[in-house]
Amino acid sequence: MHVTFDPADPLDAPFRTAIEDVLTAIMNTRRAEVVADAPSLGAVVDLLTPLAVQGKHVRPAFVWWAYVAVAGEPNDPAALLRLAASLDLTHAGLLAHDDLIDSADVRRSAPSMHCAVAALSPQPDPALGLAGAVIGGSWLLQWAQQAFDECGLELTPASRLAFNKMRSRVLTGQMADSWAAAGLPSRGASIDDLKTASYTVVGPTQLGALVAGGDEEQLTAFAAPLGRAYQARDDVLGVFGRPAATGKPVGDDLRRGKLTTLVQSALTLAHPRDAAALRAVLGDADASDADIAHATHIISGCGALDEVEASIARDLEQALDALDQEQLAPAGNEGLRGLAIACVDRDH
Repeated sequence: MHVTFDPADPLDAPFRTAIEDVLTAIMNTRRAEVVADAPSLGAVVDLLTPLAVQGKHVRPAFVWWAYVAVAGEPNDPAALLRLAASLDLTHAGLLAHDDLIDSADVRRSAPSMHCAVAALSPQPDPALGLAGAVIGGSWLLQWAQQAFDECGLELTPASRLAFNKMRSRVLTGQMADSWAAAGLPSRGASIDDLKTASYTVVGPTQLGALVAGGDEEQLTAFAAPLGRAYQARDDVLGVFGRPAATGKPVGDDLRRGKLTTLVQSALTLAHPRDAAALRAVLGDADASDADIAHATHIISGCGALDEVEASIARDLEQALDALDQEQLAPAGNEGLRGLAIACVDRDH
């Protein structure tokens, strides 16, 4: 199998199609296994498949281009694609769980997993939906582990440790998020770092470098600030994104009470009266569209949006400067550079 992707467009259609083909094949295999034991449950796997296959495929892209940057084009691209695709299976499993925890009914402009499974019953059954999200997400996490283990590459202990550490940290971040949402005091690494930055950018980049024969620290100076920028862009899109692009309702993050960097900045910068009005909206699931519009006006008007946009620009510049300091294969350098820009210059 000979595969060459364009480093000038590191998330181009050929790359996304290659990842989607791998994911589709994996899901078809796992569906057959489930159906062999319980034929009726094929309907649940059918709902999991688009969650697993569709998406931006950013995490696999960081694995791929980090590998190319360290070692050049892989001798076995099919095996590297399978390993890279395992990160999307992990992500899909976490999304099923995350939407259930957050009571989020929409994902990518479609019903979330717990809502979709509940609707399989003649009378929508929330208990069935809960089971579908918990078990379905756990299936995906298990299948991700199998895809990683069976990718066909000779995996070193360091690469296995990086994969397991990445998964463990994002689960810790999810629990820490729920802990904070309950108003309980927390210490340690930031939730954003655990849930998004390290799991979306740093971990996949480190994994690609390790599988290519590099070390854990290689490319970290590039990935760490880029991970912060990626999370900050998510924060901005969570408040100011267009539903047609993000696939989520307007004000979803505010109604869920997410204390993102953007919101925390606004609470600090806004006039006390405006800060109080913003706090009143945070976590109010019944907040009206007018309430959300007022909250977004406060966030932008107090300078918080400008502050976060400036931090995104600084972190991107730091990441690209760090990339220039590395001795990397030209194609991989170009691919990572393009991927970094795509991570912050996006609308979803």
